Amino acid sequence: MSVKNFKFVSPGVFINEIDNSFLPKSVDAIGPVVVGRATRGLAMQPIKVESYSQFVEMFGDAVPGGTNNDVYRDGNYVSPMYGTYAAKAFLRSGVAPLTYVRLLGQQTSAGSTAGLDAAAGWKTTERLTTAASSNGGAYGLFVCKSASGPDLNDNGVGSGTDKRLHLAAIFYLNSGSMNLVGSLRRGDGTAGGGTASFDDVNAPGAVIGMDTNSLFTIEYSGSNTSTPKRIKFNFDDSSDKFVRKRFNTNPQLLSTAATFYPASAVDDVWLGESFEQELRDRDMATATLQGVLLGLASSGSANTGTGPQNMKSQASREAVAGWFIAQDLSGDPTSYLPQTQQKLFRLVGRGHGEWLHKNVKVSIEEIRQSNTNATEYGSFSVVLRALNDTDNNVQVIERYDNCTLDPTSPNYVARKIGDQYTSWDPAARRLKTYGEYANNSRFVYVQTNPEVDAAAVDPLYLPFGYFGPPKFKDVISGSSAGESTVGESNYTGSFVIPGTGIPGGVTSFTGSGTSVQAVPSVPGTVPVTGASPYPIVVSGDNVQAIQPDGKAATAIPVQCATASLIFPVNRLRLSASDGGLSDTKDAYWGFSTTRTSGSTRHDSSVAAPNRLLYAGFADDPTAGTNGQIAALEATTGVDGWSYVFSLDDLVHGSNGYFHSSGSRAANGSATTSSYTSILNNEINRFTAPFWGGFDGWDIQKPDPLYNLGMGAAVTEDTSYAYNTWRRAVDTVSDPESVDMNLLTAPGLTNNSLTQHMINVCESRGDSLALIDLPSVYIPPHEKYYSDKSSRRGTTPTTVVNDLKDRRVDSSYGATFYPWVQTRDAATGRMLWIPPTVAMMGVLGSSEAKTAVWFAPAGFNRGGLTEGAAGIPITSVTERLTSRDRDLLYEARINPIASFPNTGIVVFGQKTLQERRSALDRINVRRLVIYLKKQISIISAQILFEQNVQATWDRFRGLVEPFLANVKTKFGITDYKLILDETTTTPDLIDQNILYAKIMVKPARAIEYIAIDFVITSTGASFDD
Repeated sequence: MSVKNFKFVSPGVFINEIDNSFLPKSVDAIGPVVVGRATRGLAMQPIKVESYSQFVEMFGDAVPGGTNNDVYRDGNYVSPMYGTYAAKAFLRSGVAPLTYVRLLGQQTSAGSTAGLDAAAGWKTTERLTTAASSNGGAYGLFVCKSASGPDLNDNGVGSGTDKRLHLAAIFYLNSGSMNLVGSLRRGDGTAGGGTASFDDVNAPGAVIGMDTNSLFTIEYSGSNTSTPKRIKFNFDDSSDKFVRKRFNTNPQLLSTAATFYPASAVDDVWLGESFEQELRDRDMATATLQGVLLGLASSGSANTGTGPQNMKSQASREAVAGWFIAQDLSGDPTSYLPQTQQKLFRLVGRGHGEWLHKNVKVSIEEIRQSNTNATEYGSFSVVLRALNDTDNNVQVIERYDNCTLDPTSPNYVARKIGDQYTSWDPAARRLKTYGEYANNSRFVYVQTNPEVDAAAVDPLYLPFGYFGPPKFKDVISGSSAGESTVGESNYTGSFVIPGTGIPGGVTSFTGSGTSVQAVPSVPGTVPVTGASPYPIVVSGDNVQAIQPDGKAATAIPVQCATASLIFPVNRLRLSASDGGLSDTKDAYWGFSTTRTSGSTRHDSSVAAPNRLLYAGFADDPTAGTNGQIAALEATTGVDGWSYVFSLDDLVHGSNGYFHSSGSRAANGSATTSSYTSILNNEINRFTAPFWGGFDGWDIQKPDPLYNLGMGAAVTEDTSYAYNTWRRAVDTVSDPESVDMNLLTAPGLTNNSLTQHMINVCESRGDSLALIDLPSVYIPPHEKYYSDKSSRRGTTPTTVVNDLKDRRVDSSYGATFYPWVQTRDAATGRMLWIPPTVAMMGVLGSSEAKTAVWFAPAGFNRGGLTEGAAGIPITSVTERLTSRDRDLLYEARINPIASFPNTGIVVFGQKTLQERRSALDRINVRRLVIYLKKQISIISAQILFEQNVQATWDRFRGLVEPFLANVKTKFGITDYKLILDETTTTPDLIDQNILYAKIMVKPARAIEYIAIDFVITSTGASFDD
């Protein structure tokens, strides 16, 4: 301080205290980025978590793999998710936060059309238009009750008994054929017409009854099951013959034998959706049934068919809750249609894929009209609930109270929940954020109708209902209007079931009864539809196949019966008393998730009708007219919504409130006089489902991102898996968007991608990439080996030579050898994990014990047996000899050694830099990363200040105490900061530059200890 700053009035000694020892304000701790799969959570964007409990809340627990239960319904837990273990290992140290990038399948625009490997999603083999290839696809089992009289010439109205055929289950296959086995039924329902097992050539549409034990029988065969396989089953989930217990539900078993599973384990069919709630509602779950097995996929050339079997070229997409609609304020109930009511807003997932519609529902509750003269806008609450809860036991995930549709209010629903979303910009290779209001929800954002945003709707509007999920159109017997595309058939009228064998099976028809004719799927072209290699014409009691040249084949006598095909929809609450609520005002109307209307138990099939119908499905199917998708209005077969629910269709009777669709239009609704009448009686809540989420994975792979599936010479446009990994890494490439000091993608061994990770870290200059090497251990999800010794795909010598050939030279990367074994805490399962997982724990615990500049190796900080990894480490895939360790370490591969007496320990800490320097060690590289990052943060405090001596002194006052502190903690042995006219010259000042030099001497770790033992004679003196 200058003497001029002292005030001298009378004589005396003037003392001022100058403290140069203070530490700068601490900044947020910086931790690693881990890239990998997880069971749930926001995907393809960096999400920071502060603890492992928070990680579990967001992304789920660590997944050890080895679970082969109901894979299609419950999710793929067959392969380990190594990223979750890396997060667990690091976060247990508690030293810093961790940023996780959860992966979901992504594709480039070029890759979406380039071929099967390039495109995201999955598909079965197509049902093709050649006789030799007429196999594969999705098959729906439609059933009706035998007890109600099997006369299928019924539209479900007569005699008050539902005799229509309802979709009970969908089966998928890649090759061969599958058929119902049993007695054929005539059109009048009587037995007859022969008995047989049927394939694509012999009437797959024949009506088959259950046997005397009330069991269906399906027979199938294919490339994996050359001997036909028969399975008996029913739809009673309390029975050991329940269809999901009897059939394979793992799509991965349809792989080629010895790819992922032994030949004895593979299969040709998997059961996808089954609709138990639909069957229970129609008293079919335990009844004696009749059934018909029909293809649900449109035919065509390879990979072009549309239907539930073709989800290829579909990247991950978000589940949505259908548009919430307002109450009817028209004053004319007779013209009321719920689908014409004002759309208000909808909820869209923020990056959860399929998980959202399989696990979450949304309730609108506490709907209140305005009770003040200050505003006409009412209020409501938006509540995200667990899908498996019930109205008797509500489980709230998130809630937002006192929401309003007033755009000027702080409680505006978009502002309250948030309306921002992220989108990947492929040109800029980064995420961009859109929307006005920051997200407060971890699960959804609000998409408002522009009219609502502009305050151009009636302020009295409140959310009163919603559009239900889309569905395939029902096929109604006797209708002459366009009704359905049941995948493979464009039914324009009655659906015709042949009673005896027809070459080619079922196709599309127009007309009804026995007077029907096949119609082309595309007007003006040669008709090619259905399972048949050629279309057929039915006239009277004859069926006739048409050849490609237009000539008719031999007519075959046939008995036909018309029938209605009904596709499942979610049940809606019928009565306020459903479920035995103690207070019927607690009833949530709309979407019901219980097993039966009176049950308080969740039904595990309720999400099945809400799946994405097929790849490329419209984002907003309510945009069209007459319930059809706008982009596909010329095509029959899809309803834009399965139903539209509204509180306007509630009726108040002697037994309380109940829902009756159409009651408002019939002047029988409880809201006929005013919508406020039910709100005043506290009937003010309803529930809606989410629908249409998709993960973008190939579900026929145990690990959709497996390394062997990518190969060596791949690009973003030739492999969706490669593109998914690379895009995730690029998401964190900008240091101004994401703070990190480590980057790892456990289990990823593709050389191009791991090199890209190193390049990203080097470009950022503030991170170290931990990478795994190829073929060190080949886990079961990569390839099936009957001999476990084959899983060791390389040796120390080979891995050293391979790394040399790659010519990696960077201090921003490090690697370790071999894999290690851990024990999953939740299941007790033993599994092999890549070394990057263990090293994340070691780096975290080492930093917690000391600091980032201490070597993460040796028995003090690298003792894996002693718990340094944060998770138990019990073994190594290969016990290294002293020569092996020398060979690896010389090649910059850090060995993980196992010693008989002292256990497993990390025995090296080299980076991948070839040249000898201080930066060829991990502890020094991490020290320099730490210094650069922290000093950069400190330096930002003087940006745009005057470039004068006082500012230089301020910079010194910030940086020198920081360096002194690092020296005190043994990070550096000495340092020097130069900031004066020799560094910041007048010329640099004129360029608005402050230039400082910081020189440091990093403290080195002891890696070699040399001790001379001198043996002397007895008479020698140690003092000599």
